[in-house]
Amino acid sequence: MKMTSFRIEKALWDEFKRRYEKIGLSAKLRELIIKELNGHPIEAMVKKQDWKALKEIIFKDEKPIQIVGEVGVGKSLSMKELIKNDSNHVYIVFDCHNEYDFLPEIQSISHEIKHSSRIVLPKQVSASIGLFPVYANQILSQKWPNNFVFVVEEAHRYPQTKLLLKESRKFVKIVVITQEPIASFCPIVKILE
Repeated sequence: MKMTSFRIEKALWDEFKRRYEKIGLSAKLRELIIKELNGHPIEAMVKKQDWKALKEIIFKDEKPIQIVGEVGVGKSLSMKELIKNDSNHVYIVFDCHNEYDFLPEIQSISHEIKHSSRIVLPKQVSASIGLFPVYANQILSQKWPNNFVFVVEEAHRYPQTKLLLKESRKFVKIVVITQEPIASFCPIVKILE
């Protein structure tokens, strides 16, 4: 592998040194380079609540999307703003923290759903892990209307998420919301404050 040289602004380098001097600069640089090479490349960065930019990225193509960011940065808030402002799509949200309480609650998924809705999953992780595969199998078992979008909150909880991301483009648009990327084969959108 050929390495090319690059320049970094002095202020940025000084901040990097200040932040990582205790753990070792070369160790942190090595970690960042390995992470970049093994890749979860961020396709786009979107500011919190910029629902227009988020919508443009999500519907750029039929690929599933991963929305990532630190806890409390505004991932769910950004998605909620998009849902509130997008009347062209029907969003089905898997909500385990009751964050989407402005949406009507449904128990099952059907083609007859005409308005964005939510499926409330138990807050208890083991209970939601047991229930989510039923919905994931249903999503992957049939073709859904072109205007349907399935949104999975806390997607890192569910082992089926990676399969949903891999196979969903055949069936429907999937958006997963998680702290760290789950898969490297679909676009990643990072939410920034």
